[in-house]
Amino acid sequence: MNEPPTLRAPASVSQNIEKIVQVENEALQPRGGREAITDAIGGFVGTISFVITQCLLFVAWTIVNAGTIPQLTPFDPFPYPLLSSITSLEAVSVIADRRDHLDLQVNLLTEREATQIIQMLDRLSTHFGIDQHHDADSRELGRHVAVEHLVEEVHSRLPGA
Repeated sequence: MNEPPTLRAPASVSQNIEKIVQVENEALQPRGGREAITDAIGGFVGTISFVITQCLLFVAWTIVNAGTIPQLTPFDPFPYPLLSSITSLEAVSVIADRRDHLDLQVNLLTEREATQIIQMLDRLSTHFGIDQHHDADSRELGRHVAVEHLVEEVHSRLPGA
Protein backbone atom coordinates (compact mmCIF):
# COMPACT_ATOMS: atom_id res chain seq x y z
CA MET A 1 0.00 0.00 0.00
CA ASN A 2 3.05 2.28 -0.04
CA GLU A 3 2.19 3.96 -3.34
CA PRO A 4 3.93 6.81 -5.16
CA PRO A 5 2.11 10.16 -5.34
CA THR A 6 -0.83 10.10 -7.73
CA LEU A 7 -1.49 12.55 -10.52
CA ARG A 8 -5.25 12.65 -9.91
CA ALA A 9 -6.69 14.11 -6.75
CA PRO A 10 -8.86 11.75 -4.69
CA ALA A 11 -12.58 12.55 -4.64
CA SER A 12 -12.41 13.89 -1.08
CA VAL A 13 -9.65 16.30 -2.10
CA SER A 14 -11.54 17.28 -5.24
CA GLN A 15 -14.47 18.28 -3.04
CA ASN A 16 -12.17 20.52 -1.03
CA ILE A 17 -10.81 22.02 -4.24
CA GLU A 18 -14.38 22.75 -5.34
CA LYS A 19 -14.98 24.59 -2.07
CA ILE A 20 -11.79 26.62 -2.53
CA VAL A 21 -12.76 27.51 -6.10
CA GLN A 22 -16.26 28.52 -4.93
CA VAL A 23 -14.84 30.80 -2.22
CA GLU A 24 -12.35 32.34 -4.66
CA ASN A 25 -15.07 32.93 -7.27
CA GLU A 26 -17.25 34.64 -4.66
CA ALA A 27 -14.30 36.84 -3.70
CA LEU A 28 -13.84 37.85 -7.34
CA GLN A 29 -17.43 39.10 -7.71
CA PRO A 30 -17.85 42.87 -8.24
CA ARG A 31 -17.55 44.63 -4.91
CA GLY A 32 -18.45 47.98 -3.39
CA GLY A 33 -16.37 51.15 -3.31
CA ARG A 34 -14.24 50.52 -0.21
CA GLU A 35 -13.64 46.89 -1.16
CA ALA A 36 -12.63 47.89 -4.70
CA ILE A 37 -10.11 50.38 -3.28
CA THR A 38 -8.73 47.72 -0.94
CA ASP A 39 -8.41 45.28 -3.86
CA ALA A 40 -6.59 47.90 -5.95
CA ILE A 41 -4.14 48.64 -3.13
CA GLY A 42 -3.61 44.92 -2.51
CA GLY A 43 -2.89 44.38 -6.19
CA PHE A 44 -0.33 47.20 -6.23
CA VAL A 45 1.56 46.21 -3.08
CA GLY A 46 4.31 43.72 -3.83
CA THR A 47 5.00 45.01 -7.32
CA ILE A 48 8.31 46.59 -8.29
CA SER A 49 6.42 49.85 -8.95
CA PHE A 50 5.30 49.82 -5.32
CA VAL A 51 8.84 49.27 -4.06
CA ILE A 52 10.22 52.12 -6.18
CA THR A 53 7.36 54.44 -5.21
CA GLN A 54 7.83 53.59 -1.54
CA CYS A 55 11.59 54.27 -1.71
CA LEU A 56 10.97 57.64 -3.37
CA LEU A 57 8.35 58.54 -0.76
CA PHE A 58 10.71 57.59 2.07
CA VAL A 59 13.45 59.79 0.62
CA ALA A 60 11.03 62.70 0.15
CA TRP A 61 9.63 62.15 3.68
CA THR A 62 13.14 62.26 5.15
CA ILE A 63 14.13 65.38 3.19
CA VAL A 64 10.99 67.27 4.19
CA ASN A 65 11.12 66.21 7.84
CA ALA A 66 14.86 66.84 8.19
CA GLY A 67 14.08 70.54 7.64
CA THR A 68 16.31 70.81 4.56
CA ILE A 69 13.61 72.69 2.61
CA PRO A 70 12.89 75.97 4.43
CA GLN A 71 9.51 76.48 2.74
CA LEU A 72 8.16 73.19 4.13
CA THR A 73 7.48 72.69 7.82
CA PRO A 74 8.49 69.24 9.10
CA PHE A 75 5.40 67.25 10.16
CA ASP A 76 7.26 64.15 11.42
CA PRO A 77 10.63 65.30 12.82
CA PHE A 78 13.52 62.93 13.48
CA PRO A 79 13.34 60.07 14.55
CA TYR A 80 10.25 60.02 12.29
CA PRO A 81 7.69 58.28 14.58
CA LEU A 82 4.88 58.45 12.00
CA LEU A 83 7.08 56.88 9.33
CA SER A 84 8.08 54.18 11.82
CA SER A 85 4.41 53.43 12.51
CA ILE A 86 3.65 53.10 8.80
CA THR A 87 6.57 50.75 8.19
CA SER A 88 5.57 48.73 11.27
CA LEU A 89 2.18 48.08 9.68
CA GLU A 90 3.96 46.72 6.62
CA ALA A 91 6.06 44.47 8.87
CA VAL A 92 2.88 43.04 10.42
CA SER A 93 1.77 42.03 6.92
CA VAL A 94 5.09 40.30 6.26
CA ILE A 95 4.83 38.42 9.57
CA ALA A 96 1.29 37.30 8.67
CA ASP A 97 2.56 35.99 5.32
CA ARG A 98 5.33 34.05 7.06
CA ARG A 99 2.82 32.54 9.48
CA ASP A 100 0.61 31.52 6.56
CA HIS A 101 3.59 29.79 4.94
CA LEU A 102 4.46 28.04 8.20
CA ASP A 103 0.84 26.96 8.62
CA LEU A 104 0.86 25.50 5.11
CA GLN A 105 4.09 23.60 5.82
CA VAL A 106 2.66 22.17 9.05
CA ASN A 107 -0.55 21.15 7.25
CA LEU A 108 1.43 19.43 4.48
CA LEU A 109 3.58 17.61 7.02
CA THR A 110 0.48 16.54 8.98
CA GLU A 111 -1.17 15.22 5.81
CA ARG A 112 1.94 13.24 4.92
CA GLU A 113 2.22 11.79 8.43
CA ALA A 114 -1.48 10.86 8.49
CA THR A 115 -1.11 9.07 5.15
CA GLN A 116 1.89 7.14 6.47
CA ILE A 117 -0.03 6.17 9.62
CA ILE A 118 -2.95 4.89 7.54
CA GLN A 119 -0.54 2.87 5.38
CA MET A 120 1.18 1.47 8.47
CA LEU A 121 -2.17 0.46 10.00
CA ASP A 122 -3.10 -1.21 6.72
CA ARG A 123 0.16 -3.20 6.70
CA LEU A 124 -0.30 -4.20 10.35
CA SER A 125 -3.89 -5.28 9.70
CA THR A 126 -2.76 -7.37 6.74
CA HIS A 127 0.14 -8.87 8.71
CA PHE A 128 -2.11 -9.90 11.61
CA GLY A 129 -4.95 -11.03 9.33
CA ILE A 130 -7.46 -8.43 10.50
CA ASP A 131 -10.38 -7.88 8.12
CA GLN A 132 -10.25 -4.22 7.07
CA HIS A 133 -13.55 -3.51 5.25
CA HIS A 134 -12.03 -0.85 2.98
CA ASP A 135 -14.39 1.61 1.39
CA ALA A 136 -13.44 4.06 -1.38
CA ASP A 137 -12.73 6.91 1.05
CA SER A 138 -10.44 4.76 3.19
CA ARG A 139 -8.42 3.64 0.17
CA GLU A 140 -8.06 7.26 -1.02
CA LEU A 141 -6.88 8.45 2.38
CA GLY A 142 -4.05 5.92 2.27
CA ARG A 143 -2.69 7.24 -1.01
CA HIS A 144 -0.04 9.93 -1.27
CA VAL A 145 -1.22 12.98 -3.20
CA ALA A 146 1.31 15.22 -4.93
CA VAL A 147 0.67 18.77 -3.72
CA GLU A 148 1.90 20.22 -7.03
CA HIS A 149 -0.97 18.52 -8.83
CA LEU A 150 -3.49 19.88 -6.34
CA VAL A 151 -2.18 23.41 -6.89
CA GLU A 152 -2.40 22.95 -10.66
CA GLU A 153 -5.96 21.63 -10.34
CA VAL A 154 -7.09 24.56 -8.19
CA HIS A 155 -5.50 27.09 -10.57
CA SER A 156 -6.99 25.42 -13.65
CA ARG A 157 -10.50 25.69 -12.15
CA LEU A 158 -10.23 29.35 -11.18
CA PRO A 159 -11.31 32.06 -13.63
CA GLY A 160 -8.57 33.47 -15.82
CA ALA A 161 -6.54 30.25 -15.76
